[in-house]
Amino acid sequence: MLCVEKYCRYKIVKGIGAALHYLHHLCKPCILHRDIKPSNILLDSNFNAKLADFGLSRIGNQDNVTLMTTAVGTEGYIDPECRKAGKVKFNLSSDVYSFGIVLLDITCTQKSREQVWDLYVRGRVMEAADDRLHGCGDSDMRQMERVAILGLWCSLPDSRKRPTSQEAMEVLERGVSLPDLNDLLN
Repeated sequence: MLCVEKYCRYKIVKGIGAALHYLHHLCKPCILHRDIKPSNILLDSNFNAKLADFGLSRIGNQDNVTLMTTAVGTEGYIDPECRKAGKVKFNLSSDVYSFGIVLLDITCTQKSREQVWDLYVRGRVMEAADDRLHGCGDSDMRQMERVAILGLWCSLPDSRKRPTSQEAMEVLERGVSLPDLNDLLN
């Protein structure tokens, strides 16, 4: 039963990633969601994820996908680069940051990003995993470990070092290698 939960979580992660990829790379012009968080993700009876609540979303300028606007979003999920008074630059990487925090919520419930990061640095990231995920096979746990590391990558403080939603989907769907995040901090 536990591994079924892992399967459902992974399916949800891929569904959210696919929705974000669609908004960022397949819509012309692109759409910035600006409020990706668990309560804006709907699940059907088969655990297919749907991104909802587009009340804060904006259509990106075709020439420049950066949007100057007042900071909006939900505390804890908003890009740190957008937590300022006055006009801030929202861009595709701002949504990727929020997606990363959601990935950490899914795999590492009850742990902050900082707690997960600390365990990653010590080579023990799966100690942060939700207890209900333990007991699955090694390949299942490696898959969830990849999701946790992807969550950390997506939520790096420097937006230039985050993956695009397309790169994130390549990790989830094609098993593309993850970078050593320690190298990205230098």
